[in-house]
Amino acid sequence: MNVLSLFDGMSCGRIALSKMNIVPTNYFASEIDKNAIKCSKANWKDITHIGDVTKVSYREGVLYTEFGEYEVDIDLLIGGSPCQSFSSAAAMKGYNTGLEGKSGLFYEYLRILNEVKEYNQNVVWLLENVKMKKDSKKALDEYLGTEGVYIDSSLLSFQKRARYYWTNFKFTIPEDKGVSFQNYKESGDLSKYKLNPTASRLRMWSNGSGGNSIGSCANVTHVDKVYCLTTKQDRCPNSGLVEYEGFCRYLTQTELEHAQTVPIGYTSCLSYNQACAVLGNGWTVDVIVHILKHMFVEGAFVTTNTVLPAQGTSVTDKIVVTAST
Repeated sequence: MNVLSLFDGMSCGRIALSKMNIVPTNYFASEIDKNAIKCSKANWKDITHIGDVTKVSYREGVLYTEFGEYEVDIDLLIGGSPCQSFSSAAAMKGYNTGLEGKSGLFYEYLRILNEVKEYNQNVVWLLENVKMKKDSKKALDEYLGTEGVYIDSSLLSFQKRARYYWTNFKFTIPEDKGVSFQNYKESGDLSKYKLNPTASRLRMWSNGSGGNSIGSCANVTHVDKVYCLTTKQDRCPNSGLVEYEGFCRYLTQTELEHAQTVPIGYTSCLSYNQACAVLGNGWTVDVIVHILKHMFVEGAFVTTNTVLPAQGTSVTDKIVVTAST
């Protein structure tokens, strides 16, 4: 299976494939954020990084990038184009400009998808983006020729994260697994995550009665679900704050990784603030796993030479899947 991942971030698509016991023949990652690339490279040695999406093109079986050319058939195209001008946060700040803003990079995904389809009409593809205004959602539906399906990550994690997913194969809504933050909340010495009680932090906490709004942050100490991961925890709103030693703390780096269902320690090569950014821009991996499994159920791929790992095999062991469409 040859995979082209656009707006790859920290390679959540690669994590999802690993959780499915699949090692792609090639995984090409288009990304420009240096910390996301650093995290990806720290965890995967088999990813080919190809740079800026605006410099990626595909013609007659050749993938052209700013770092080189690759003669390869693309079997799976995935991506989560930027959400900044689609998001509710943008709406609250008055710059919800949809495809006219930074989210217009969606057109790069659409361009490359159409280029690949000219060579392979049966390419399997997936696009993710935030819950957005109806007119923006309708525009993406029309461009892609299918309706995006709404899934909240809270079904498979302890994070509320409303997203749309577009594919060219059918998939079901996952069942609610009842995942609770209380089962993952850390204890012990977490002083490195404690907020200093400055005037702005006192407003954020609001004596533990704050809401998920621009002016304050929610108290998630005893809740089952935290709020959507943002790229900065030191902001209003964020994922929520937890009572700690007479005041409050941010979610730990491990808790944030759990919320996105990525392997624990995956962002350990980054500082806390850097990890917040790449995790906030990432996918809830278990949702992607749920969706991609339907590629095979729906017959999007016919696989041969599939080697499944023995029970207990490390996810880093190579599983080879040769796919034909």
